[in-house]
Amino acid sequence: TKDYYDMVAVLDNYPSVKSNINLVPSLLVQLDEYSKGIAKDKFLDLTLKPALELSEDDKIFILMNFFMANWDTMVFPYNRYHQLLEKRGKQTNESDVRRILNYFKIEDIRDLQVWFNLSWFDPYWRKHDDFINSLYIKGRDFTEDEKHKLIEKQLQICGMVVSKHKELQDRGQIEVSVTPFYHPILPLLCDTNNALQATPNINLPKKRFSHKEDAFNQVKNAVEYYESVFGRKPSGMWPSEGSVSNDVVKIAAENNIEWLATDEAVLFNSYKNNNINRKYLFRPYNVNIDGQSVNMLFR
Repeated sequence: TKDYYDMVAVLDNYPSVKSNINLVPSLLVQLDEYSKGIAKDKFLDLTLKPALELSEDDKIFILMNFFMANWDTMVFPYNRYHQLLEKRGKQTNESDVRRILNYFKIEDIRDLQVWFNLSWFDPYWRKHDDFINSLYIKGRDFTEDEKHKLIEKQLQICGMVVSKHKELQDRGQIEVSVTPFYHPILPLLCDTNNALQATPNINLPKKRFSHKEDAFNQVKNAVEYYESVFGRKPSGMWPSEGSVSNDVVKIAAENNIEWLATDEAVLFNSYKNNNINRKYLFRPYNVNIDGQSVNMLFR
């Protein structure tokens, strides 16, 4: 609800702007499972639990964890949320929270349940959803019905993320690139000794780890899942954390990935001397490893 939908939806206002957006398959699976009510977590469960039915331990968890947000941008601007933080204390521990728990009324706890979730809604939704905007305006004394409706909105948005990206990709305004399925560091998955290429003096694990077949499947599964969601195969891949190696180039090519993107530091360090003219950044490179080739772009 914070960024994944709005960062692509904002492009509706700028139809001439082209963009590339990278999505991780395991993230898309999580969003899908939340939207369908399959995925659960403690934060969600304790939000949905009626404030009157919360145990002492439940309330302590909420007071300890429901201020996990950027205070400057997501707590302080909202009087009620800020007030609840001041009441709990900015620097605290579990024993402190247990001691002050009696000072929190049921209404305080319920408002905190709402504000923790509400503050994570991007400003986009205040402009485009009357109910969400009404909660920001109301600010306090929320009802159980309002809280449950907010979570329904949250899960609906989770289910809208992929379709919005597909909409803009189908109309040619964006390209969605993909990442290996569970976001592994592919060169190390292929062989932990690959770390020596970048850092020759690094301390490696005593037991060498090398599973190229797993690295291959991470890419293969990502491509297959992408196709099931977007109705086409991906052209490009952003390897997890931009981590690349000769093995990764071959695996990408074997899975019909046409281009890989990584960081300019990789290009600099791949030259025999680092006195590289920066104009060489702004072009694709065709990298061929043992007859397998992909285009590489360096951010």
